[in-house]
Formats: sequence, structure tokens, C-alpha cells
Amino acid sequence: MDAPRPDDKRKSKRYTLSGDFPFRTKLTLFQNGGVKTSDAKGKDWSVTPVNLSATGASLQLSLAVVAYQREACRMKFSLGTFLLEIPATIAHFRCGSQFSLCGIVFNFTNAETQRSYLQLLESVSLGSSLTPVDAVQDTPDRHKEQFGDNPTAALSIWRDAPTGSITSFDLRMHNYVVRWIEGSPELDVSGLGEISPAEQRHSFPDLVSLSEAQHDEVRRLFSLTVLNMPKSMPEDVRKFFANLVA
Repeated sequence: MDAPRPDDKRKSKRYTLSGDFPFRTKLTLFQNGGVKTSDAKGKDWSVTPVNLSATGASLQLSLAVVAYQREACRMKFSLGTFLLEIPATIAHFRCGSQFSLCGIVFNFTNAETQRSYLQLLESVSLGSSLTPVDAVQDTPDRHKEQFGDNPTAALSIWRDAPTGSITSFDLRMHNYVVRWIEGSPELDVSGLGEISPAEQRHSFPDLVSLSEAQHDEVRRLFSLTVLNMPKSMPEDVRKFFANLVA
């Protein structure tokens, strides 16, 4: 009797990655005929993540790659000096005409690895939620656009005309806000005062100063978030933020 198939139907929400996803991603495969052995030597393959969830990932691979269901593997995310390696299991592997598709399920071995991955996933989820919404034109002489009007992420940008240049923006991520006004030499990073999520979306609350460590953390979150904006975002907006964090 065949062994049961691994659970490849992730119940957690999947977040689509944009083409600007900044992490280099590789999948270590242990070519041993699909049989897991403790001394198997692995080979790293460059992969393109299609989507990520809290429990796994969907990947595009070269047609030169061969993987087996239930085979042990290892997912690697790297950016600069940062490297995150996550043990995983192949859930499915399918060959296409131009590339192969592979689904993996993460096997977190410790809380620290899982926490680091969930921090990475947070920026992906925040960025992907910034879809266009209707904006109230309440600022004289400036055109306002809004994206992701929700409690966890909301972006407002202002232009000098409906098709003009971006002159300022306000991005709220959880209890933090990052702002910029044309001519400013740097971003304004602050915490939000104690108000309800509904008030955060439609008002300008008091801002709270952050510690140096908090400031650096929010800057990192901002940089990763704006590099995963969805394709529904206007192209010039995505380019503006990509240049801003380059």
C-alpha cells in the first residue's frame, strides 16, 4: 500500500510575492532517490518563490531540478549578511513546459527560526495588502491616493496633480507610521498614539518617539514592505518606493 501523501494543502493564508522581493532564495535538495538518509549531501538550487505562508512555500525551479515527494529539503533566505535556513519537506513536485513547480512544508525545529521567518513573512503580508481603495479628496491643491485601508497597513500618497509627481506619503504599519514630504532629507519614523484601528485609518493621531532600536526595526520593516507591493499598485508608485529604499 502506498504511504499517505504529505499534507500539501496549506490552511494558512498564502501571500503572493512581487518581482521586487529582495531576498535571494535557494532550495537545498538531497538527491537520494527520494529516500531520506542522514548522510545525504545536499545541492543548492536557485528558486523563485511564488507565494509564502506561515507553514510553507510554493516555488518555481529550473527544469534541471528533480525532487521527490516527502524528501527532506532546506529553504534558504539571504539578504546581505542575513541568512535564514528552514528545514522542510517536499509536498509536491510537478514539471511544466518552462519550469517546475514545487510545494514545501516547513519543519521548524526551534522557536527562534520560526520567529525570524514570521518577521520576514510579516513584511510580505503587509506589502501585499496595499491594494487600491477609493480616496476622499480632502487636501486642497493635492491629489490623494489610498491603498490598503485596513488596521494593519494603510498607505496614503499625495501628488501635485492626478497624474503628477508624488510629493508626500504616509504609510502606517500596525502601530508605526513612516512619512515623507518632498524636500525632506530623510524619512520620519514614529509610533502611533493609543487609538483604535478605525481611528488610525481616518485621523492623524499623536505620534510617539521611538528608541533607536525601534527606529531601525521599523525602517527595516518599511524597506521590505514596500518591495512587495502588488501589481495592482501603479507602476510609478512601486518604482518610487523601490528607488527610495535602494
